[in-house]
Amino acid sequence: MTDEIRIYEADFFRWFKDRLKDKGLQFSQCGFKLGDSLGSRHDIDLQTGFWKEPSYSANKPSRWLYQIEPDGEVWKAINPADGAVNLGAINASQEDKAGVVFRLVPLVQQPMNDYFRDDSLEVHALFVFHGATPQGSSAEPFNFDPDSGAMTFKGAALPYLLAGLLGVQPRDHEVEVTLNGTPRTLTYGEVSDTLAAGITVSPEGGAAGPIPVYNLSEKAEFERLKKDISDAWRVAGPVAPPVAEAGSGIDDEKEAVDDDEIVAPATMDIPEMTDLLGIDPAVYRQINAAFASGKQHIMLYGPPGTGKTTLARHIATVLTGGKWTLVTGSSDWSSQDIIGGYQPIGSGSVAFIPGVLLRRFDRPLIIDELNRCDIDKVIGPLFTVLSGQQTTLPYRLDIEDKDSQQYVILPESKPSAAVHEFAPGPHWRLVATINSIDKASLYQMSYALARRFGWVYVDAPRDTAGFIEAFLRKEEPAWAGPAAGAPCPLAAFWEAINSVRVIGPAPIIDAMKAVQSMEEDAEFFAVPADSMKEALLDAVDMVLLPMLDGIVVQDAEFLAGKAVEVFGLNAEQSTRVQARMASVAV
Repeated sequence: MTDEIRIYEADFFRWFKDRLKDKGLQFSQCGFKLGDSLGSRHDIDLQTGFWKEPSYSANKPSRWLYQIEPDGEVWKAINPADGAVNLGAINASQEDKAGVVFRLVPLVQQPMNDYFRDDSLEVHALFVFHGATPQGSSAEPFNFDPDSGAMTFKGAALPYLLAGLLGVQPRDHEVEVTLNGTPRTLTYGEVSDTLAAGITVSPEGGAAGPIPVYNLSEKAEFERLKKDISDAWRVAGPVAPPVAEAGSGIDDEKEAVDDDEIVAPATMDIPEMTDLLGIDPAVYRQINAAFASGKQHIMLYGPPGTGKTTLARHIATVLTGGKWTLVTGSSDWSSQDIIGGYQPIGSGSVAFIPGVLLRRFDRPLIIDELNRCDIDKVIGPLFTVLSGQQTTLPYRLDIEDKDSQQYVILPESKPSAAVHEFAPGPHWRLVATINSIDKASLYQMSYALARRFGWVYVDAPRDTAGFIEAFLRKEEPAWAGPAAGAPCPLAAFWEAINSVRVIGPAPIIDAMKAVQSMEEDAEFFAVPADSMKEALLDAVDMVLLPMLDGIVVQDAEFLAGKAVEVFGLNAEQSTRVQARMASVAV
């Protein structure tokens, strides 16, 4: 494989875990922690093309084995289990797994009873469920019948929304095999297609048929997989929310128990996020430069709607595989919310209760809109820790004993931390966001504390028309694109807004979706027809005006005039937009 070839499987896993996290769900990868190892006693017999100890390996297999046999000039897939097979097991004790991927190893038959194994031919089998699988044990197996597509879990039928084989090599990747003494080339594409033809899937609400293949060496296939999953979820309807747990007084997400160990990434490099349009490549360069230069913590700042929160989640997901905590800043916060403090525990007793950071000190903490809280007061107790030294908290293990040890926060990991010590895991770090539009009116961060972060500015796209075109292409890959020289009135108006108050792409996307809901076959790269003008004005009222509250009168008049110009408004529409703009001016 050449250096230029990119495989999008890791991007897909990040995307999928991120989407599931918002639903309070998780995703399992069976056999991936083992690397190239099959695990103890899980050996393959290349004479039979199956496990050496089938009775042992079938209980918790580290791979799904399939045979590829020559069939004249083509190949055919043979299930060595001859029926339903245990694909692997997951930790189902938390009832939160909504997807699983298994490693499938094809064994290629050469002469009779002589199989050839080449791990570069491995494919991965994905199954996506509508909500969580039923609660089970810490090693609950999936049984799958590749002849019928039926899956069972805990002895009962388990429906799935989507299944697919994930290709993790280019289709033209080749290996040499020998048949009847004659060398022959076998391509990865041939293997994938042969497996697909031999494995039947039966997704819920769909017809049984060959398992589809998604070649993740191509970006278009990566996008198709994401779209197919999103479409399947949409058709299936809303996922039932998980049962809420008692809160801690802070607006944090459900703290589900993770069954998977946080595994350090192979590299600290943060790749560009393919789903997040409009981010200047310099943003990723600066993030990676901050990490490379020794900064542990990142501050993303810039105008609203530029994707800072999505980018913060992306950074944390890359670093930990999707295990992070996110909280949103509030002016009501104190250090008790983040660090911890004395709280009643019943029967008139009081004890130190860790805050959201110390409860999950093994993973990144994302603080969204950090400047909405009194920053120094809330995370000030961490200042010494961020400087590389331990800090002592004003709280005792035994509040009744004035000589009791006080709690301390250590700056580095300590596997044998004492009961009064909080030590960060190796993957802990802070990733925070600040809306620069708010910085003048909200709380400020002291210079000394600010130095502990790598600061990265996330700006709005400079090419507004280019962003709108890219978004439309992403939404509709078959779109032919704008005609040469076609105007884009919304882009021109967005550019005018940015000269007054910079806003990111998110409100523009909301405005475009509002227009599309009102105007069938909305054309954004054309002189607006009468109905399109009304839709654009409605979208300005609904989405963009609230972003402009508090602008000065001269700017309001300028924007009203620009709307009249670029949208081609008539007298009545001009009066309307002028009045609307005046209503947000001061």
